[in-house]
Amino acid sequence: MQAPARLLSAAALAAVVAFVGACATAIQPAESIGPNNPAALAGIRAAWAKAAEQRSFRARMTTETGGKVYESTVEFAAPNSIHMVMKTQNMEQIVVDGAHYMRSDGRWTRLPIATGNMLEQFRKDPATLAALERTVSGAQLVGPEPVAGKPATVYRYYQAATFAGGLAASAGWVKMWVGANGLPLKLESESTGRVLGFGSQGRTTITYDDYGVPVRIAAPL
Repeated sequence: MQAPARLLSAAALAAVVAFVGACATAIQPAESIGPNNPAALAGIRAAWAKAAEQRSFRARMTTETGGKVYESTVEFAAPNSIHMVMKTQNMEQIVVDGAHYMRSDGRWTRLPIATGNMLEQFRKDPATLAALERTVSGAQLVGPEPVAGKPATVYRYYQAATFAGGLAASAGWVKMWVGANGLPLKLESESTGRVLGFGSQGRTTITYDDYGVPVRIAAPL
């Protein structure tokens, strides 16, 4: 697999891992960031907590990096199943029953990564949300702004963290749109980071929907 392909697929996984509450460890920001607005931080924390409680969701992700645009879709089903399709590169990843599979060049391979077990463990860990909160600084309340016609409140914050036991590291500004139901509708980030040893820099947009809709994910092998 080429390095850019591996980078994007791992980045997609890291995005889902971070969203459902996997372990995040704060790292020192590369720039001086202001203090958190307490009300904004409370709103961000509440959205993360409610998202982690959801039994399922779907998401669409666009990543712009190195002058190229990559498009992916993600499905999540609790407690630990993920299906990712990297449309731009004709690749897929499935995490189910504690196993992680990847399809590249038309062939499925089982990877030596216990991603599913990690997801289930950290979704149940009450300390996880507190750890994730410590990665945030400069939290601000931007104000109301709809997403696809749905009312939402926008928050902006700087996040510098390592995720999933060092699988990925990222630092940059994030905007999060939270719907009237208290759930994230959209995330935009401009960050630099490393995933599985590969450096990355770019802009990522993730749009979430279909919370609670039945999602079936099966092993490909």
